[in-house]
Amino acid sequence: MVCVAVSLTSACSGRSTDAEAINSLDGLYRAALDEIISTDTALNTNMEYISVVFDQSIQPGDSDRQHIVEYLHQKYKVEIYKLTYKQLVKQGLYDGDKSNLKGILLQIAKPEQPDQQNKVSIDASKYRSNEGSYSSKIILEYRKNKWTVVDHIPISES
Repeated sequence: MVCVAVSLTSACSGRSTDAEAINSLDGLYRAALDEIISTDTALNTNMEYISVVFDQSIQPGDSDRQHIVEYLHQKYKVEIYKLTYKQLVKQGLYDGDKSNLKGILLQIAKPEQPDQQNKVSIDASKYRSNEGSYSSKIILEYRKNKWTVVDHIPISES
């Protein structure tokens, strides 16, 4: 996974400064999160928060994490957490049954870089309850100095 991040940074830095390339990784995550949030918007109804969990192998750096949190808070006007499902339940951030969250839990995992260096696929999921969840593979491409979603392949929905 480290190789993917290094490859992405080098793929983006051909026409940009190193700082812009690093910010484009932040842009990669923001584009993927926006895509999964905008899918099945019924799960967003009356959400009180968004919690984002990255696979251990792809944790963004502190600066990227802070940019992501600020971006999501500004755009969606809710509290942003970095808590797992168990941590959300432990904090009492559920409604009635523990399987019904008061917000949405987003998980990002398995970044893969196909043969083209400017493309990345990411597995993303959104959970609100046992009857309200969605997961997909999101394909992003680095175009015109930003990450853009080029395909969204549903994996499961409940």
